[in-house]
Amino acid sequence: MTGSKVAKPYEVFASYVDSERMPWFEWVPGHWLKLCKLNPISGQMVLFIKSRPGTALPVHFHSGTVIVYTVQGEWTYDEGWVAKPGDVIYELSGSTHSPRMVGKEDTIVFAIIEGSLEFRDDDGNKLDMDNWQTMLKRYHDFCSANGIEPVDITRFD
Repeated sequence: MTGSKVAKPYEVFASYVDSERMPWFEWVPGHWLKLCKLNPISGQMVLFIKSRPGTALPVHFHSGTVIVYTVQGEWTYDEGWVAKPGDVIYELSGSTHSPRMVGKEDTIVFAIIEGSLEFRDDDGNKLDMDNWQTMLKRYHDFCSANGIEPVDITRFD
């Protein structure tokens, strides 16, 4: 049979992210983000976090699960372990913590965050919150202020 098209047994559905094209921007003092993908359907955030030695992220609560891969540096929750390059931490939904950077160089982690992060005070009261929408706004604000054409990190095609 000539001229007929044979169906593929599979199709690839993937979304390529050129992380070199994505800028680092300050999130909270001493910590920067590089966003890779924000999923407006599930609320998932895929990103890198870079932190200066000796800093700690403010105490925060996760409404969903988090997977963290340590790329560079060392960090801990002071629970008897120190994450180093190559280590993976799986955080359960409902976790509250304050990651502390304990290495001598910048710490860089790759994280897949489901849902929101709620920043808390010492009494557990909610101070602020980040989710895919607030992260997208932070990214767009940074790009606008620095003359950078933003990449649509919410598209999947």
